[in-house]
Amino acid sequence: MKRNYIIDNIIDNGLIAPGSAVIIGVSGGPDSLCLLHALNSIADMYDLLLVPVHVNHMLRPEAYAESDHLADICDRMDLELRVYEASCRDLAEELGISTEEAGREVRYQIFDEVAAELEDDGVPSDKIVIAVAHNADDQAETVLFRLIRGTGPHGLAGIPAVRISEAGYLIVRPLLNIERKDIEAYIKENKLRPNIDKSNSENTYTRNKIRNELIPYLEKNYNPKIKDNLRRYAGLAYMDDTLLRDLALTDYLDCLDVDSTKEEAVLDISKLKNNPPSINSRIVSMVFDLLRLEACATYENVTAIVSLIYGDHPSAGIDLPYGIRARREYDHIVFSASEEVILPDDSIAIYPQVVMAKDFVPDEDAPYAAFDFDSFNEEYPGRLGDIELRTRREGDYLPMKKGNKKIQDLLVDSKVRKAARDSILMVCIDSEVLWVLPNEHFSGEREKTKGRFSPKFHINDTTKRVLLIELDESI
Repeated sequence: MKRNYIIDNIIDNGLIAPGSAVIIGVSGGPDSLCLLHALNSIADMYDLLLVPVHVNHMLRPEAYAESDHLADICDRMDLELRVYEASCRDLAEELGISTEEAGREVRYQIFDEVAAELEDDGVPSDKIVIAVAHNADDQAETVLFRLIRGTGPHGLAGIPAVRISEAGYLIVRPLLNIERKDIEAYIKENKLRPNIDKSNSENTYTRNKIRNELIPYLEKNYNPKIKDNLRRYAGLAYMDDTLLRDLALTDYLDCLDVDSTKEEAVLDISKLKNNPPSINSRIVSMVFDLLRLEACATYENVTAIVSLIYGDHPSAGIDLPYGIRARREYDHIVFSASEEVILPDDSIAIYPQVVMAKDFVPDEDAPYAAFDFDSFNEEYPGRLGDIELRTRREGDYLPMKKGNKKIQDLLVDSKVRKAARDSILMVCIDSEVLWVLPNEHFSGEREKTKGRFSPKFHINDTTKRVLLIELDESI
């Protein structure tokens, strides 16, 4: 086997252990073709199972010919190329993101699917590695891109050499410390014929402008070693950020609960309020990583969510990309798909009736409310028929032993989340609430099963007639 700088680097960095099954993301461009060829050169020596995977994003007419060309290259290496197609333009429109971001989402999702297939075929999960071909120039461009866009120290740490995929598989970047010029030299030395994506030379995308215009301008007019300095800065930021993230990790694990059935992540912030912002910003960044929102972890987004931790508003929220919303619910921040307002149950009706106290025998297994009818009739004479079941209105109040309580304040104090407040049904006469029906969105168990009652017309030893309100769920 012919050894050179790139192959030696891949062996020395130890990112791919002997005996691994390596899923290689290949576009057919110089970077990924270099990685594929180099790994194939050491496959026999290190007992590697290579699984090249190509994703056609269906953005350019020539993409299909490029897939065929790459398949021929793999065939000459005695490798079978797995080709997948995904309309990134449609996904971008659906999620409201750029086609670049959509392409990234699709690629890593497909890599995880291939890894799961290998595992189903008997390959141990700890032997499966996903290798992608980011290089040192990509690292410098990414740091500058994130600095321009706005990001925190975690973003300035650049592209990690190792991370875990959403499905739990290892992702490595064996070429991350290799410069593009060395990759081009490898391509030329080994007489490889990569696909050339002409769109990379077009300055349509911000990243292309940084690569083709900004960095050359900075090299010429400010510092010819700007890329080295950006990579060095990324390394320093990575060390500092790693330390702070390690300190934050314990709280992250203790305070985060992922509910796969509801497809949401819930962060308990009761302890986090005592943390310094530097720790909490790392915890929020970890949540972004979990939700595959790394590209959206801008300074503004992270700071906005950190402010939810320290803020006094119990139901504030922020909209994030991909249709995700982070909403404060008292001592929790819930990350989930943007929530629709919960509607009331329209199958419930009430059945008010007047019974003699001596005949008052309610069904204890069913929710009901009971009041002194004569006291009620004294304040609302002849208005039994005006009692109604409805949701809240402006000015509604529940009588208390001392004064009245606005229904809005009651729902807030009972920790009913904002989206569910209009689902709470109440028995009312005018703006006075007699009974707040039980509802699963209350925080207290009694409120969930019994609801809340007005003490104003309470039954006592002198009660002769009872106003009994039962639920009729037969409609």
